[in-house]
Amino acid sequence: MRNQMPLIPLRDVVVYPHMVIPLFVGRQKSIAALEYAMKNDEVVVVVAQRNADDDNPEIKELYDIGTSVRILQLLKLPDGTVKVLVEG
Repeated sequence: MRNQMPLIPLRDVVVYPHMVIPLFVGRQKSIAALEYAMKNDEVVVVVAQRNADDDNPEIKELYDIGTSVRILQLLKLPDGTVKVLVEG
């Protein structure tokens, strides 16, 4: 396992281990991280934000514990966002 993994901040949702959940992602940095992980068959770390209204959270604005998830499916939507199905 690598020492570094892509990190995706989440608004108003917490992903737990073994949970399968669809996520809608709109931030370009997050979409790029998901596409990179999908292309390279890597896991991503998802972490809930402390403030859901923050559009560009710093590390200190995220909760301390997240979940590593495997990308099961990634679908680009017409509005530029992405729907991704992940498993914790």
